Amino acid sequence: MTNPATKMKNNGYLQQLTWLRGIAAFFVIISHVTLAVNVNYLPEMAPTIPVFISALDMGTFGVLLFFTLSGTTLYISHKNNPVPLGHFYIKRFFRIWPAFAISLALYISFQPIFISFYPELQGFWLEKQFTIPYSLKDIGQYLLLAQNVSGQMGLFNNAYWSLPVEFQYYLIFPLLLLSLKYLQLIGPIIFGLLLYAIYKFNLSGFIDTKVFMLGFSFCGGVSIGYVYHKIKLTRKSTHLPFARLILLITFAIASLVSNHVFILPDLPVLSGIWNWYIALSFIAVGAALFGEINVPQYIQKALTEYGNTSYSLYLYHNLIIAVLVLLCIQLTITNEILLITVLLGTLIGTYLLSTISFQFVEKKGINLGKQLCLYLSASKTKATN
Repeated sequence: MTNPATKMKNNGYLQQLTWLRGIAAFFVIISHVTLAVNVNYLPEMAPTIPVFISALDMGTFGVLLFFTLSGTTLYISHKNNPVPLGHFYIKRFFRIWPAFAISLALYISFQPIFISFYPELQGFWLEKQFTIPYSLKDIGQYLLLAQNVSGQMGLFNNAYWSLPVEFQYYLIFPLLLLSLKYLQLIGPIIFGLLLYAIYKFNLSGFIDTKVFMLGFSFCGGVSIGYVYHKIKLTRKSTHLPFARLILLITFAIASLVSNHVFILPDLPVLSGIWNWYIALSFIAVGAALFGEINVPQYIQKALTEYGNTSYSLYLYHNLIIAVLVLLCIQLTITNEILLITVLLGTLIGTYLLSTISFQFVEKKGINLGKQLCLYLSASKTKATN
C-alpha cells in the first residue's frame, strides 16, 4: 500500500479508512455470531468457541471505531467538498435513512417467521430482538431515529441502538466545525467532555444516554481529521513509523480487554471499558491515517469491499444470524458444526445481501440526495439572477 496521502481522491475518500471500517464491521459480526451460538437452544447444542474466534470478539470496540471513523471521514470530506448546512443534512439523511427504513421493514416482516419456528423462549440474546411486542408508536420512533430519546430500545434489531447516536452526531457536526474555527483542536475535545459531563451527571433525560457517554469518539474523530488536514496543507510527511505494528498492538489490547484477560485502570476521564475502547479507536484510526500499512492485496481488496458495504453489513447481519440459527435448530445442527454454519453463513450471506442493499438502496439514496442538493442550488441561483 502506498502512502495514505496518495490514496485520497478529490472527494476525500481514503482507502485505508475504508478497509479499517471493514475490520470494524468484521469485529461486530464475530461478536454477534459468538453471542448467538454460545447457548443451548436445544440440549447440548452450544459449541466450544475456539480461542482464535474469541480473540476477534470485539464488537463494542468495532462500534466505537465506527464512530471515530465517522468523525474523521466527515471532516476530511467536508474540507475537500464544503457544502451548505442544509445540503449536508440532506445528504446525510439520504445516505442512512432509506437503507435503514427498508431493513426495518424486513426485520418487522421476519419477526412472525422467527416466532413460528423458534422453540420455547429462554431469554437468550438472539431471541429478545425478534420477540418483544411493539406498537405503531415504536415503529414511528425508530423511523424518526429517536428511540434513544423516549422509545423502547432493543426492538427489531439490537444493532439499531447506534443509528440514532450516529445521526445525532451529524446534528452536532456543524457545532464542532465552529469550535474548530474559534478554538482550533481544543474545540472538539471540550465538546466531547461536555457531552460526557451530560451523561455523567444525568442531565439529558434520554432513555438511553450512550450518545452523550460516547460523544468523545465522534468528537475525537473530527479532531483526528482536523490534524490530518492541517498536515496535508503544510505538505509535511504523514508517514507514521511502525504504523502496522501500532495497529496490531491496538487490536491485541482491545481483544485482551474484551476477553477479560487484561483489566485497564479506572482513571477520572477514562472510566470504564467504553472510554478505553474510544482511546484505542483513536490510536487505530491515527495509525491507519498517518501510517503506511502494507497488507497483501487480496486481504486489502476483501476488507475494502467489506468497508464499502459496512453500513448494510451492520444493518443485516443479525437477520442472517437469526435465519441460520433457526435453520440449525430445525435440522438439529449442534456443536462445532453449528458454529461453522452460522459463522461462514453469516459472513457470506450478509456480504451478498449487503452488496445488493449497497447497489440498489444506498447508492440510490446517495444519488437522490446529491440530485436534490443540485436542484436546490440551481433554484437558488435562478432566484438570485
